[in-house]
Amino acid sequence: MRQEGLKNIFLQVEYLGKSYYGFQIQNKKAVKEVTVQEVLEKALEKLFLQDIRIVYSSRTDRGVHAMAQSLNFKVKTKIPLANIKKALNAFLPADIKIKKIKKVPLDFHSRFSVRSKIYRYVVFNRRQPSVFWEDFSWHIPQGLDLEAMRKVSLSLIGKKDFSLFARGASNYKNCVRSLKAIEIKKRNGLVYIDIEADGFLRSMARNIVAFLAKIGSGEVPLVEAVNILKKNTSYINNPAPAQGLYLYKVKYL
Repeated sequence: MRQEGLKNIFLQVEYLGKSYYGFQIQNKKAVKEVTVQEVLEKALEKLFLQDIRIVYSSRTDRGVHAMAQSLNFKVKTKIPLANIKKALNAFLPADIKIKKIKKVPLDFHSRFSVRSKIYRYVVFNRRQPSVFWEDFSWHIPQGLDLEAMRKVSLSLIGKKDFSLFARGASNYKNCVRSLKAIEIKKRNGLVYIDIEADGFLRSMARNIVAFLAKIGSGEVPLVEAVNILKKNTSYINNPAPAQGLYLYKVKYL
């Protein structure tokens, strides 16, 4: 595509993951489930009357939500940004919405320009379940020792090999990521676990949450948790449910 008149347009998008087979378009012919990327690109095609492939900040798995998925695409157009946003939201279903739109430099890349990403996990920590939170949280009825969870989370901070928490770790050239912060707080029976890192391995956030929840519930004692992290004790991942996870924020350089 020739650069003259070309615009690089950035979108911040929110969506509910329940009805989608993750964000990324699936190349498997047998998979017929719709993805968020597919729906967005069809809306762009409808507006600009051409095929447009988007670049996105992060893949999200099936059932995972996003409060601030970031993406960009390049197109030659004279349509004002506000009109583009309005038109796209008119074409999109109710569970996918454009929150923000802006023009960015041509060398901006939604994935490669990322400084860090924050995933938020929501635990509904009350004895009785709630129909209103069923699709948006993980219901854990028993009490959680948040201080024990915070103590172990400190051991995860830094540049480390996170293969222990990766799905399909052998598929990566390396599993080293820089985990910048984990914040755990509780308000009105909801436990929020925010994990910030420069990048995430597949299911890494959900596996970390499940590990911390086992510590908080007492299923994994602190001494055993230390040995698991040192890989002195075997541990099998069982990720936290997808519906409690949100792509919460993307920070750029």
